Amino acid sequence: MDVKVLPRVYQDILEVVADAPGPVRAKQIVPRIGLPAQVGKIEGTRSKLKRLVERGWLDEDEPGLFTPARGRAGSSSNSE
Repeated sequence: MDVKVLPRVYQDILEVVADAPGPVRAKQIVPRIGLPAQVGKIEGTRSKLKRLVERGWLDEDEPGLFTPARGRAGSSSNSE
């Protein structure tokens, strides 16, 4: 499936994770997608990250550290 099937906020999250030099935490993603760094926004973003892991878009090899899913390499809209 193409990333464009996802809601915009999920696309933004995937883009931030894909552009990161290594694993990222929810609190690092929140300001990069234009949200204030508040506990509620961080927790909401963490929930979205967990959903993306469950659906195979991201990997979480260590608790709270998210990376692009190895099986989906190149599926980001910014892959070229």
